[in-house]
Amino acid sequence: MNIIFFPVKDTASKLTKLCRMAQHHLVQKEPLLFLVPDKAAHDFLDKLFWSSDNFLPHPTNLLTISTELLPFASVFNLRPSALLEGTKTVYEFEDHTSAEKFQLSKHRYQTYRDQNFPIIVEI
Repeated sequence: MNIIFFPVKDTASKLTKLCRMAQHHLVQKEPLLFLVPDKAAHDFLDKLFWSSDNFLPHPTNLLTISTELLPFASVFNLRPSALLEGTKTVYEFEDHTSAEKFQLSKHRYQTYRDQNFPIIVEI
């Protein structure tokens, strides 16, 4: 499993990265699952992707938002815990938007490192 972290310093950067990753996977016809922690996060992302500024059709076989892990080769993990199985590529935020979120990011990074997963930090 490959892990890719995206450093973000503010909410706008996070939302932009989510939309860009969704668009990239749609264009490349590579399925992507956004794994969210709860219904509120699901509804927020759903609304973001359907907005006129970002219009990203979903759910489809290429782009899905779910609170449950589904069989996708690529998963953008938006839950607080590391994802240790069930996919080929995991995208994560190295989240600097708050001290708590940064600590959770560090913990996920350490968990992946302890499992000897290859980790890339994109700048």
